[in-house]
Amino acid sequence: MKRLIIAAAAALAAVLALAACGGSSGSGSPSASPPSSSAASTVSVEDIGNTGKVLVDSSGMALYAADLESGGMMLCTGACLSIWKPLTAAAAPTGSSLSGTLGVAERPDGTKQVTYNGDPLYTFAQDQPGQVTGDGAADAFGGQHFTWHVVHPDGTQSSAGSSGSNSGGTYGNAGGAYG
Repeated sequence: MKRLIIAAAAALAAVLALAACGGSSGSGSPSASPPSSSAASTVSVEDIGNTGKVLVDSSGMALYAADLESGGMMLCTGACLSIWKPLTAAAAPTGSSLSGTLGVAERPDGTKQVTYNGDPLYTFAQDQPGQVTGDGAADAFGGQHFTWHVVHPDGTQSSAGSSGSNSGGTYGNAGGAYG
């Protein structure tokens, strides 16, 4: 009887641990932010320090695009998603103060990722709201080499090595190769 209670307690602990991780879809694809409510814009513009006006999500996190991805092509998958979180939306994305076009592209796991002028948008895991620290970062995941740039409202991306860049650095235990 004692062994049965211990086994049941261990099984319950495992179920609770999985639930706390949010493993509901089993896709392993983290989301940059929860789907936006109808009251908040999915994407807006914020002036962030020396970087100037950049696109941000509804939480104030700077949005980035990879030079390797365009036209809705999704190459950041697997371990890449531990560093670069896709901006997802359950409904059509909304924006304020934007001169470009917001859209949605389907990720390989079936989630809907927000795009700006066709480029998939991501947040950087090591940023905080109001920070741009991943601009110009270069990394490689799954044999794909990425350079990441913060996106400006006019659709331009900052050049590599700009202020706050993590270019050539490491992100800690990210599971990727960096170059």
